[in-house]
Amino acid sequence: MQRENTGIMTAVDVKAFLDKLATVAGEAILPYFRTSLSVEDKSRGGSFDPVTAADRAAESAMRVLIGANFPDHGIIGEEFGAERPDADYVWVLDPIDGTKSFISACRPGAR
Repeated sequence: MQRENTGIMTAVDVKAFLDKLATVAGEAILPYFRTSLSVEDKSRGGSFDPVTAADRAAESAMRVLIGANFPDHGIIGEEFGAERPDADYVWVLDPIDGTKSFISACRPGAR
């Protein structure tokens, strides 16, 4: 996605990459939508903080794409923690913003 001659991304390049990032995350999540989905509570005794295989699959897909395009960038993800958080550029990932709503849509009979 970076321009060959300068190594600098334009606003158009950034938007295209973000669109691609959203697409790969969506493709990773879609197989889980409206299925029987196991839910873990990662709150460790606090208020309910759900995580599903869909959350993890989406974050994994985004990490792969970011790593392939920007190997020197850091990533801080909700599901898998930090990788190079002291890098010059750091991506912050929340794979499914609204996991509680996603879980509700996955229950049998949900619309």
